[in-house]
Amino acid sequence: MATYSFQPIAFGLFVVFVGITIGISIYASRRVRTAGHYYVAGGGVKWFVNGIAFAGDYLSAASFLGIAGLIAFSGYDGFIYAIGFLAGWVIALFLIAEPLRKIGKYTFGDALAAKFKDRRVRLVASISAIVVSVFYLIPQMVGAGSIVQPLLGLSYEAGVLIVGLIVVLIVATAGMVSTTWVQFIKGFLLIFAALALTIGVLFMAGFGPVQFIGHFVQNPVTVPTTHGNTTIAGDVFMSPGVKYKDPWDFASLALALFLGTAALPHILIRYYTVPKPADARKSTVVAIVAIGAFYILVLFLGLGANLFNGAAYSNGGTLDPTNQNLAAPLLAQYVGGEWFFALISSIAFATILGTVSGLIMAASGAIAHDIYTEYFGRKGDDKKTLRVSKITAIAVGLVAIALGIAMKGQNVAFLVGLAFAVAASANLPALLAMLFWKKATSQGIIAGIIVGLTLSIGLIIVSPTFMGTTGEAWFSLQNPGIISIPASFAVTIGVSLLTQNSAKKGASNVAS
Repeated sequence: MATYSFQPIAFGLFVVFVGITIGISIYASRRVRTAGHYYVAGGGVKWFVNGIAFAGDYLSAASFLGIAGLIAFSGYDGFIYAIGFLAGWVIALFLIAEPLRKIGKYTFGDALAAKFKDRRVRLVASISAIVVSVFYLIPQMVGAGSIVQPLLGLSYEAGVLIVGLIVVLIVATAGMVSTTWVQFIKGFLLIFAALALTIGVLFMAGFGPVQFIGHFVQNPVTVPTTHGNTTIAGDVFMSPGVKYKDPWDFASLALALFLGTAALPHILIRYYTVPKPADARKSTVVAIVAIGAFYILVLFLGLGANLFNGAAYSNGGTLDPTNQNLAAPLLAQYVGGEWFFALISSIAFATILGTVSGLIMAASGAIAHDIYTEYFGRKGDDKKTLRVSKITAIAVGLVAIALGIAMKGQNVAFLVGLAFAVAASANLPALLAMLFWKKATSQGIIAGIIVGLTLSIGLIIVSPTFMGTTGEAWFSLQNPGIISIPASFAVTIGVSLLTQNSAKKGASNVAS
């Protein structure tokens, strides 16, 4: 089992990354004068910059830390996260990007309110955005605590606190302007780090990429656990079923990952940062290319961490069964020593900063803009609006810190899978109905969001995730997507059809 202590080189790089991040925030704060600058960087971000920022925002702790760990411990079942995360961008590209940019202003609630004038639509949309953002924030903060442990030799709780306070500073100073540039730089650094580490893995293994994968299929695989090692046949390890024994559980996860991307609030608000709808489509294409390349590399990182675990045992191993999230950093330590470990860990830390910044922006925008300014009608000058937004960002950051500490020890990719299920259940039916179905009504949108949100969270609470073993849980699947997503679509459609007459009366009253 790995042991962690203070490492001067890692600490030095950590200070450099934090210094650069804070410097960007202070510099960018000079450009923030209006709510539009704060929420969506004034809508002036170039499409290529936005595409890489998309990748930087999306390639979170789950992608770099969680998926690498899941692949190392669960093989194919871990890689399904990468497949699902990437596949979801197809929906974003072909169905969401351009139409969404043509409507709305800052938030998911703005988009729905542009078509449905019922104030309750904005309210439930903003609540959903807050809940999804918080669900996604939890694994990022768990990743923060996990990476600061080996980076600085501090406790998990101290790591969560440090990251939370830095991110609050980033968001409270310059909002989306600084967040965009942090994510842009982070996106490039992350792909570079994954490529460099993959080259190191293949060089030390003495295989080409194809032969490397074939080695795992043809040879037994050893997986460490807290109770000792388990040996699995290679073809079993590289096939579905190691982690998800129930095929319905596997299908539920895949559905949530595939449909969740296009419904994440912090992804949706990025479409408002570019000048034109065509730029939204172009930036999505850039994001798909960058994210796809990264996930191919992560496959080699996860398998490499497993392959070298025994060889690196004298240094604690490349796998820590008590913390799967450290597979990539510990692999870097084995491949390149302390300098490489410090670099990879620092980039992983920057990864968390960028993603948490985007999530806090989405949640604070829903509270300050949708609820405070629009729903309650507290419209004032830009200075007052900015002040409320920044106070809200601080509050959301503090909540994220508390939840991150409470969820210590969970795999971050697994937790993100739950956030995707909630997003796909609550937001996607409303979004697609609003964009493509003329018979959708405000009542149908409200009912669908409420059912999707409450059902997905309710099933998570009574699942093995929170209640322990499958035998004790009331709901046997670990991910609720296969139940909650179709239910939300059905309710949205059914209630909309049942309320057609009232919708027409409302429209005629508005016209008169």
